[in-house]
Amino acid sequence: MNHNILEISSYSLLPGIDERQFVRAADDAMSVLRRQRGFLARSIAKAEDGSWTEIVHWLDRDSASTASAQLARNPDAVAFSELIDRPSFQSGYYPVAYSG
Repeated sequence: MNHNILEISSYSLLPGIDERQFVRAADDAMSVLRRQRGFLARSIAKAEDGSWTEIVHWLDRDSASTASAQLARNPDAVAFSELIDRPSFQSGYYPVAYSG
């Protein structure tokens, strides 16, 4: 049985944050994510309205939860999250039912 989890987040950036600055911060945070147990992949997409959607693939829910706590203490991950407009942030965990 597949226990993979998708962590799907949507958000806007703080006013004045340049897309290049955001992508650099996302790349810096990626080095932290790659070291997390159970991390599989990450994609970030920008919608036409300027909002962002981020999808992180995890081996299981425990990996996602553990990583979340560790990322909250990492300077690169914190620097990335500080570019996000917190009131716009929405996130959830979704078990993968099918992957082709």
